[in-house]
Amino acid sequence: MARTPKPPPQEQPPLAVHTVTLTPDVVTTLQRLSRDASDFLGRTVSSSAIVRALVRQIDQQDPPAMDALFLVVEKEMKNGRLWGKKK
Repeated sequence: MARTPKPPPQEQPPLAVHTVTLTPDVVTTLQRLSRDASDFLGRTVSSSAIVRALVRQIDQQDPPAMDALFLVVEKEMKNGRLWGKKK
């Protein structure tokens, strides 16, 4: 009996390496999310996968959800977590 050939693997897009600066509480949250996702999915989930999923998720939301994110960003910036100059 002949085996059915496997389809060729899908080519993955290249990954870009970015450095982010996180406070200890955010690192703890990111580690917890990674651990919880690993428990839920039954395989290791990296912090990078969590960040990519969060970015994709908010990008698919409606404008009110994005506005809510931007308000949190504004709060973060007012707390002294600021890079760059005001436009």
